[in-house]
Formats: sequence, C-alpha cells, structure tokens
Amino acid sequence: MELFFNPRSVLLVGVSRQTGVGAYNGLEMMLRFGYRGKIFVVHPQAGEILGHKAYSRIRDLPEAPDLAVIALARDRVVHVIEDCLAKGIRRYVIISQGFADADDKGRKLQARLTALAKEHNARIVGPNTMGVMNNFTGFTTAFVDVPRVMQPPRVTLIAQSGAPQVGSESFTGPLGKAVDIGNACDVGFEDLLEYLERDPETEVIALHMEGLVNGRRFLEVAARLSRAKPIVVLKTGRSEAGARAALSHTASMVGADDVFSAAFERAGVMRAANAQDLLDTIQALRKLPPLKGPRIGIATPSGALGIIALDALAAAGLQPGRLPQAVKEAVEPLGPYWHRLHNPVDLWPIGMKTGDFLKVAKETIAGFLADPEIDGVMAMLPGLSSPLHRNNIVTPEFVASLNLERFGKPLVLAFYGDYRDELNRNLARVEGVACYFSVEQAAHGLARLHQYHLIKSVPAENLNISAPAPGKFSHRAEQNLLGEAALEFLSAYGIPTVPGALCQSAGEAADLARELGYPVVLKVIAPEWLHKSDKGGVVLNLSNDEEVRRAFNSLQEKVQSDNAQASLEGILVQKQAQGRELLLGVKQDATFGPVMVCGLGGVYTEIWRDTAQTLAPLSMAQSHALLAKLRSYRLLTGFRGEPPVDLDAVAQALANLSRLAVEHPELQECDINPLIASPAGCWAVDARIIRKP
Repeated sequence: MELFFNPRSVLLVGVSRQTGVGAYNGLEMMLRFGYRGKIFVVHPQAGEILGHKAYSRIRDLPEAPDLAVIALARDRVVHVIEDCLAKGIRRYVIISQGFADADDKGRKLQARLTALAKEHNARIVGPNTMGVMNNFTGFTTAFVDVPRVMQPPRVTLIAQSGAPQVGSESFTGPLGKAVDIGNACDVGFEDLLEYLERDPETEVIALHMEGLVNGRRFLEVAARLSRAKPIVVLKTGRSEAGARAALSHTASMVGADDVFSAAFERAGVMRAANAQDLLDTIQALRKLPPLKGPRIGIATPSGALGIIALDALAAAGLQPGRLPQAVKEAVEPLGPYWHRLHNPVDLWPIGMKTGDFLKVAKETIAGFLADPEIDGVMAMLPGLSSPLHRNNIVTPEFVASLNLERFGKPLVLAFYGDYRDELNRNLARVEGVACYFSVEQAAHGLARLHQYHLIKSVPAENLNISAPAPGKFSHRAEQNLLGEAALEFLSAYGIPTVPGALCQSAGEAADLARELGYPVVLKVIAPEWLHKSDKGGVVLNLSNDEEVRRAFNSLQEKVQSDNAQASLEGILVQKQAQGRELLLGVKQDATFGPVMVCGLGGVYTEIWRDTAQTLAPLSMAQSHALLAKLRSYRLLTGFRGEPPVDLDAVAQALANLSRLAVEHPELQECDINPLIASPAGCWAVDARIIRKP
C-alpha cells in the first residue's frame, strides 16, 4: 500500500490536452497539489502536456513507474493494464467508470481486472474512483482541484466515493490522507486498514462504506486495530430494499443493516448515524483527550440554556458532575448575594456584576477541569457580532490561557448567536478544544469520546472474531429439521432440551405423558406448520390421559382439515416446563457469516421485538453481555421479589449454539423458541433448523 500513498514516480494515461476551467486534467491537479516526484505521460497525439513529455506508447517509457493512474474509456483499460504489466508496473489507480457500477459487460471487464491483479501480484485501487490523496507529501490522483492542507491532521479517510474526499470539510474536517476505493475490484477496506495499523501518520480513521465483500476479514483487522486507533464508519444504505418472506422468527427480525451495526460493535468500530455525526465525531477524536468518565461540568450564560444542556447530556448518555467546591468558593462570591451556584453554572449574573464575563467563564471552566470528580467540560457561550459585545468573544488566546494540556480532559464549546460561524472558524486550529454549532452536537462529541474510552477498555479477547470452521453437519435427507429432530441435533451440542418424543397415536401419546409426568404439552410437527402457535397447533396444560387423547385427535383433525396434503410427521409430547420464555437464534449473513440473536420469546416475539444480536462465536462473557442488552433483562435477574433465572445456563446455551453455527456454515437459520429459563436451568422447548438448499 505504501506505493499508493508515496509513489516516487507516476504514470498518467488518459490525460487531456486541455487545461483550466472545465478540463478536469489529472496532471494539472497533481501539479497544483504539489507533487514533486517523477511524472510520465502517455498520449498518442500530444508531444507534451504542461511541460511534461508525452510518450506515444507505454513500452517507450524509460523506466517502470511506481504507480499508474488510468483515466480512459472502459473498453481500453484492460489493454492498457496488460501493457503496463508487461512494462513491470504493479500498482494502479483506475479512475474510469462503467465497470461493475454499470452493466453486465462492465462486470466482465472488472472481473478481468481482478484476475490480472491476482495473476501478476499487482494491486488496483478502483475502478470508478477518485484515487488517493496524501497531504503530508503533496500527492493526489484526483481530477478535482482541492487545496492542499499544509498542516494536516493525522486523520485518514477510506471511502467508496470521491465526494467525501474532495468535500472533506462537510464529512470529516481536514484530512491527512484519503483513498476512494471505488468498486474495490482488488484493494478493499481490510487491505488499507492493515496498512494504516502501522502508519505513524494515521491516528484516527474514518470510513464511508456502501458494502463489504470480505466481512469477516474486515472485522478481524478492525477488531485488532480499533483499540489503538479509533475507527468511525458512515455505513450508507440503512434501509433494506424490498420485503422477503422469513421462515423463522430470527430471520424476520434480523435485517442486513442490523447485522452491520452488530458487526461494527463487536469489532469496536463506532458507527456514525449520518454525515454530520461523522464530522462531529472525527472532530472530537482528533482534537480532544479521552473522556474517562460520564461526569460533565457545564457552564452557560443562562439558566434556560443550562436546562437544554442537561437534556442534551442525558440524551447522549452522560450526566452532570457535582459542582466543585473550589468553583463555588471562587466564583459564587463574585455574583449577587442571592445567586447560588449549581451545575450547570449560570455565568450571566456574575458576569454582569463583575463586568468581565470571560474572566468568570475562565474561572468556572478551569475549576471544572481541575476537579478530579469532573471528567470533561461543556460550555455554551455567546457569539454576538455587535461591537458592543466584543468583550464577550472567545479568542484563541482565551483558550490558550486555560492550559488545557495540564488537565488532560476534553473541553467542548457551543456558540449561539450571529457570530458563531466566525468563532468556529477562528478556533478550528486551536489545539485541545472542539467547537460545535449546538449544545446537542457538543454533548454528542463528548459521548463519542467516552464511547471510545470504553472500547479501549474492552478486553482484547472480547473483540476477537474468529473465522468459521469447516462444516460438520450430519447428513440428513431433510433440508429442514423440526421439533424432535431439531432438538436432538441441538442436544448434541450441549443445549438442554425439555424431555419429550414424537408420537403417532393417541394411546402412545398418553403412555408417554404418564412416563414424563403431568402437565404436558402437545405440538404439531409438520413442515407446513412452522409457526404452529399461529395455527392452533400447540395445546398446553394437559393434566391427564383423557385430555392427552382428545388433544391428540383434535390436532390430527386440524392438520387434515387445514391441508390434506400436509406432511404430518407426528405429534410431539413434551413435559411442560415453567419459566421465562426466551428466543435464541442464528442467521447466516452473506457478509459476516453466522449472526447470533437472543430475545424475549414465545408467541409475542415479533410484537415485542426485544432482541439483541452479535456475531458468532461467543464466549461465556460475550453471551452474558449480549443478554444484558435486552430491555427485558431485569425480568431475568429477578423482578419484584421473583427469583432470577439461571443466567449462566442461558449464557452457556448461547455459547454452545454459537459453536454449532460456526462449525456449520451451511446452516441458514436456527430458531429456538421458546427456550424456557428458570432458577433451576434452561431447556429448549421448540426449535427449527433450516439449511441452505
């Protein structure tokens, strides 16, 4: 990857002879950006372009450049790549469009590019890309003129579009480096993350992602990297296009976007909700020290603004800290005798009395920063353009006087008024402080800092994502396993199942019921009755032989009347278990592999939709953490005098199910619903296993 960011020599193929407005000349942009390496140009008709000799053929070049940038019609690209390979060039940026982003012919051309890269040990960024930008060395392959940042931050962007790169001020703020991977026929996110892991000029990583090809490898690299360098992703395409039929509860509740969120969380990658969130988060991470706790000191010039700040903190998952005694003693006596300080601190009455609002603000902010029980500070301050209020304008000198580096705590400022844009620009390059347009953005920036602090605190083994092992699924004729067959398979993986068996007659059912001990449950087992409760295929609380016989015959008649062609395998008779009804499930995701789901189970699963999900495999600690995400978790730990369920048993069942999922990638879906959890343990009561065709 080094040659993409720091090539000593570059070949340009497809450079226009036109320059200036509307030309989009890649050579012109490269020179304006400040590239100082060798530049070779190939053009069949031009003798020279912008002072650079133009060679008519690639084979005429005096040497093999480190990197070739190609901007030609798509039909000519493969031929040019072949000529470049013959010359010995092994790194390519393909600007050209019309490949997999276009039509079937384009997809075939792109497949040929991928094959050539593998065959010749070459690497390709693109096609359909803006390419690479490195502000540290003054190198760009873009055909859009972007001013070079002369003091670049250590922030790197990997995007699937050129827009976030050329318009970075709207997406991430200033950048040090950027790559648009375009269609990603070869170089993908995971390749670049591996490079950035060792790059001393990258401390914060921003991603713009439309999709992933190798999801597991991406997560393995990201999980290793995220504890050292924060990764923030803007994943677009949140809505799932079109509805699809689902054979199980699990599949109906796990959308593709949900899986991406769960995967990012598992790897310690922070997901931005939108472009503004990405911009706010990157600013906080690149400019501020960590927020090691949730306790925030708040300074505002108004009681009403203080309430707004408190609401913003609560929404961000943070809280106001205790007012430091030092602030109370130093600042409160300066104000009116009736003005008593709290957190948030209302600065205005004191500023009015003393005539020096900024001095009061400085004393308050410094007092918050110095207190060991305050983790960070948020101040909402006026930004008014009137010359009558210039004495209240925060300046870089004001921030410098706080000696922020001495405290190692984040300070965020939110300005209000008609001069706030100018204030934000004036303070944009001031170290140690981040400025936002609203108190809600400021609170969210602090929350992101705290989120990353928590990510760094997660044990490395909890972020580990191991690849699925080869499948060992037992060879069965059935594509789907239902009822007793599914429970038998689950039992082989150490998942407790409720006692029971499949019966073919009412007498057999009554005999088994007596053996199991009343009460018992009867259930229809047939492929056409996957959602058996919805169709009346479950009878509960049977307490004697006669009730069992009547229920058995009734269920048989119900199946026959519903569908005479139904493949009734039998009626399942089970010991009736008592406890909380849970759902455990697996869904095979095309990008990330097996996804684990747990939640509130029973017939109301899809109504309550109280579920949590992550990727397989799961350790016991990860299983407990997944259960703790449920809104209904308090019901499991004991509520209003009820005893807690055996959470260790449930967590072990989750971990065992995840092992099954990892060892059987051909398993498409698995649904244990319900899993009955009680203080004495847990038991799978009903299950279905759906294999890929």
